[in-house]
Amino acid sequence: MSRIYVAVDLETTGLDPERDAIIEIGAVKFRGDRVLDTFSTLINPGRTIPYKIVELTGITQAEADAAPSLHSQLPRLARFVGRAPIVGHNVAFDLGFLKRHRVLQQNPALDTWELARVLVPHADRYSLGQLAHELGITLPATHRALDDACVTHALFTVLFRRAVELPTPTLRDILQAARQGRWSAAGFFDDALRAASRATSSGTSIGAQLAAQRRSRRAGRTAILIKPLKVQPLQPVDSPTPIPTDQIASLLREGGALALTFPGYEYRPEQVQMLEAVADTLNRGDNLLVEAGTGTGKSLAYLLPAVYWAVQNRDRVVISTNTINLQQQLVHKDIPQVRELVPFEFEAVVLKGRSHYLCVAQLERLRKRGPRSPDEARLLAKILVWLPSTLTGEDEELALYSKTERALWAQISAEYPGCNPDRCAAYAQGQCFFYRARRRAEGAHLVIVNHALLLSDVAAGSRVLPPYNHLIVDEAQHLEDATANQLGFEADHSTVSGLLREIGRAVPGRGARGLLGDVVAASREAAEATRQGLRERVVALGEAVDAAQGDVDEFFQALTILVREFITPRRRRYASRLRVDHGLRAQPGWDAVEIAWDNASTQLSRLLEHLATLADQIEALTGLRTPQWSDLYSRVVAVQRRLGQLVDRLNQLVFEADGQQVCWISVGAQEDTLVLHIAPLQVGTLVHEHLFEKKRSVIMTSATLRVAERFDFIRERLHAWEADELAVGSPFDYATSTLVYLVQDIPEPCLPHQPGHQEYQRLLETGLVELVKAVEGRTMALFTSYQQLRTTARAIAGRLAQAGISVLEQGDGSSRRQLLENFKNNPRTVLLGTRSFWEGVDIPGEALSCLVIVRLPFAVPTDPLYAARAEQFDNPFFDYFVPEAVLRFLQGFGRLIRTRDDRGIVVVFDKRLLTKSYGPMFLDSLPGPTIRQGPMSALPTEARRWLWGEEEN
Repeated sequence: MSRIYVAVDLETTGLDPERDAIIEIGAVKFRGDRVLDTFSTLINPGRTIPYKIVELTGITQAEADAAPSLHSQLPRLARFVGRAPIVGHNVAFDLGFLKRHRVLQQNPALDTWELARVLVPHADRYSLGQLAHELGITLPATHRALDDACVTHALFTVLFRRAVELPTPTLRDILQAARQGRWSAAGFFDDALRAASRATSSGTSIGAQLAAQRRSRRAGRTAILIKPLKVQPLQPVDSPTPIPTDQIASLLREGGALALTFPGYEYRPEQVQMLEAVADTLNRGDNLLVEAGTGTGKSLAYLLPAVYWAVQNRDRVVISTNTINLQQQLVHKDIPQVRELVPFEFEAVVLKGRSHYLCVAQLERLRKRGPRSPDEARLLAKILVWLPSTLTGEDEELALYSKTERALWAQISAEYPGCNPDRCAAYAQGQCFFYRARRRAEGAHLVIVNHALLLSDVAAGSRVLPPYNHLIVDEAQHLEDATANQLGFEADHSTVSGLLREIGRAVPGRGARGLLGDVVAASREAAEATRQGLRERVVALGEAVDAAQGDVDEFFQALTILVREFITPRRRRYASRLRVDHGLRAQPGWDAVEIAWDNASTQLSRLLEHLATLADQIEALTGLRTPQWSDLYSRVVAVQRRLGQLVDRLNQLVFEADGQQVCWISVGAQEDTLVLHIAPLQVGTLVHEHLFEKKRSVIMTSATLRVAERFDFIRERLHAWEADELAVGSPFDYATSTLVYLVQDIPEPCLPHQPGHQEYQRLLETGLVELVKAVEGRTMALFTSYQQLRTTARAIAGRLAQAGISVLEQGDGSSRRQLLENFKNNPRTVLLGTRSFWEGVDIPGEALSCLVIVRLPFAVPTDPLYAARAEQFDNPFFDYFVPEAVLRFLQGFGRLIRTRDDRGIVVVFDKRLLTKSYGPMFLDSLPGPTIRQGPMSALPTEARRWLWGEEEN
């Protein structure tokens, strides 16, 4: 590496360059491994440093106050850096602060975070400290500027070596992609390719001679190496044999195989009871609803009977979960335990939807045309490095973080609508990742899917999953919402416009773009008559696209005008939803929407006719004799199908959806984020028809299925009328481990604009601060709105900082995983979260000792989907909204006690549990904790006494 670089790192008072200030600058000038010079200075920010920044960096207010001003140090930094390229970890953050002060604006920049995500594709996390640990860098990442700049230099050097060790064809491909996409890392990969070439020509090895041999073996482009897959599809026996329920249950009983194999395992009679019920249900071919409390070990209770049934009768069992976390638990923890317990081999696979698998054909198309942006170049480089090592082709291995990356991945995933295995070379050669996963599933005894894929199979007439007769649905309380999401529809202005851009335009004097451009390019090698016919069709299509785009713009403009009439300026500050029903369609403003859509749909229908004619022309004129024409035909048919479906669904929304669908418009805080939605209303009908009636047995389970000790609500929602039911309690002693404290002297919660809200919010903040101080952090508070969460965080952060307690808040830029890791590793914290934290959080031990439920988790009554569902009931509030809220409340409650040894307190700041007639329904659904009510002033003492037997000092 001959070039000189400068690694730069800043410490700041916050994340916003417009509002926050720099408090330290560190820089390292280097060439390769060699450090040429360093730069370091504290900066006086001219303001108070937040406590969490002091805690993070160790920089005190006194040190900062005594430091020089930023104005005096920036010229020194500029002279130190000169014209050298800047290296930083998430360098855009640092440059955002520096460029605000017009410093280092012209220097090229390289981001080690970006490079690491390309060159270290399987890292668990990409923070500077985690990468340093994973790559063997001994320098500590301390959150001090110079130290972190030194680590960044070391990381950059390691990444450069990794780049040099890549196969030469891969390096060439990445360099070409970087140049085509104008990615700033082009120089980095150019240097790496030159270093690799020098090493090969001199006979030396920068990495290892094996890398050189690997480079020399591969000619041309990056190779896709997939071993042939041999799978024997599972065929059920004609007459299934009942599985031995008692024998299987003995594995979990006292002194059984589980206790002998895994020391420390505690016998749970509830787990055995559930296992016996699941086994009997499979034997009889019945349906079952089973609620198993936290700590029951329900996964083993259904996995053991399922695998016995599947192996004994060669009859696969499908297991569906709602969350990735549960899938990972099944794959990495529970199924390996089952393998240790059973006396036979079995196959278990996870099958995901098409969007999760790379499409090799689409990747080749991207490589041939080249990336058109830095984002595309970066993603292509990441895939080229990852491709030779992946066995599955799944996106999960790539850690696609941003929405941009997800959108680009969608273009090269197996969800490509033009997929046609009969015309796909990758499929013919056994290189299609999706169909390989599908084939593995055909030979598996257990197939693990998520609810979305399960319901995709329902929508596709059972053509997505391999045939199955037995289904186990875990996290079954989410099946209704998952059905509505998966079988629903949504589109916005960018969706329709993006589809039109994909078709392309014929620009006079500049040729055609998009799909039309590819047709024109392919026609150059065709006969004159063929070429002329296709080009005439392309011109007609281009004109139709232009006409359709104009009318689509007017349609969405008409919708925007309508929305402004019905959503008040106050509500426009927040995301809102407007139901499209008979009432809205009767309004005068809806006439303009109908007229605009009628014009747009007429133009789109003409466009569909042109696409159909183009497809016929390609098929008739070429006979699809070449892969290029076959691919173009598939793409034309695919875009025609997608556009036709979009027109059909928008016709339903605008003119009249049937009574089994709910339509609405969602509007973000900015009016340009207007989205149209359609969702099925009667989810239970679909579940009953396609699952309960068609499968031999369906078992639905969760820790929360009952409301006030009855299954009636879930039966109603899923039409599980004929299913047997079982409720097994938790092995945890909630009476001695858990205190539920109901604050009785706080006003009932109300909306921000209502009288009394400010007093309620003030008392909530005061009570929360005193509680958290009393228990010394270790608290998670669950909110039902981001607005209230943010308001509360701002109010309590300073007061808690004085007690040495940090506030972590959802929405501060950190991922959910980062927030949970920080919370687990620092006991003197309080974590504020909304809906995604009400479930799926598993923090055993003292790290989470106090759980706060700010208000009962009722659905928003004006939400169109919930409102439409509620209309099906005679008493919507008590028959629908209350049971829904009870199940969510129980999910939140379940975050606290995760093991037999846990002890904690749940505090509810919602007085309605004591004042409303539905309060007992919530409390009676709890698993027997100790319940007390009292004033807020007694809360700190009660909390300390319960947790540690102490009185408040």
